[in-house]
Amino acid sequence: MPMLVRKCPKCSLLFWIPEQDIVYSDPNTMKVICTHCKQVLRIPMITQGANAGSPKMGH
Repeated sequence: MPMLVRKCPKCSLLFWIPEQDIVYSDPNTMKVICTHCKQVLRIPMITQGANAGSPKMGH
């Protein structure tokens, strides 16, 4: 089962989100909740290139 690993921009801690807990607010944006600070994060999806379909990791 795939999981999203992400560093929270609010509390700066890593958190893991199982695929079933990810909500897609639109085709280009994922909405997840940080497991530490409980903030709602909206993560844009990459739509072009070799990594299309994966979350943008802030680079």
